[in-house]
Amino acid sequence: MWSKNNPGVKEAAAERGTAIHYGMECYLKGDKNPEIPPDYQDFWSGMPGILDQFDEVLWAETPLLDKHQFTLSDDGIGRVWAHDDEGRAWVGSPDIIGVVGNKLTLADLKTSVKPYSRKWPKDLEKGSLEWRDILGGHLKFKKTCKQLAAYDLGIEQTLGMRVQQAAILVSTPVRTQVFKISRKFLDSLRGDWLAVVAEYYNQIERCNVYDPDLI
Repeated sequence: MWSKNNPGVKEAAAERGTAIHYGMECYLKGDKNPEIPPDYQDFWSGMPGILDQFDEVLWAETPLLDKHQFTLSDDGIGRVWAHDDEGRAWVGSPDIIGVVGNKLTLADLKTSVKPYSRKWPKDLEKGSLEWRDILGGHLKFKKTCKQLAAYDLGIEQTLGMRVQQAAILVSTPVRTQVFKISRKFLDSLRGDWLAVVAEYYNQIERCNVYDPDLI
């Protein structure tokens, strides 16, 4: 419904995200002047200073170390995978794994027209423009936290590494945001993600699959 009422917005966001992710990958792999389309320069301008904080890079969209090359798929994308105690599995592609301040760090890059928010807009007038903007940013933040939990478990089970912290990097046209996620907070997020996995598989089991061969 949202896409129908906002034609072209989702496609434009995907194109913007692809451009900034490509710039990030190139930058972390040594190209300090990646080609960013003029329309996205405002989104890119704050990224180099953030990416320069990585003292060592182990993964930038794809694995950089030889021992992790087994995670590359035929489509050239690097992925990690994991499962819960019931054997329910998932797979995903982390954006960045590297070392910041001697800590192994998992980072996820997002692009957004408006900033993300760690806090719920409880002190603002409900329904106001500012309230809606912060609420939207907060919901995106929470969604990304669950995504980090999925990657965290995948990195642990696939690569045999336990990250010490995580970060959400948000590229906006006005500023680049960095949300630091502690190891303790990552641990608390695992339950949220595993609940998503369980619900997904439960819905799959309950759904009626259309099979034309049975007609």
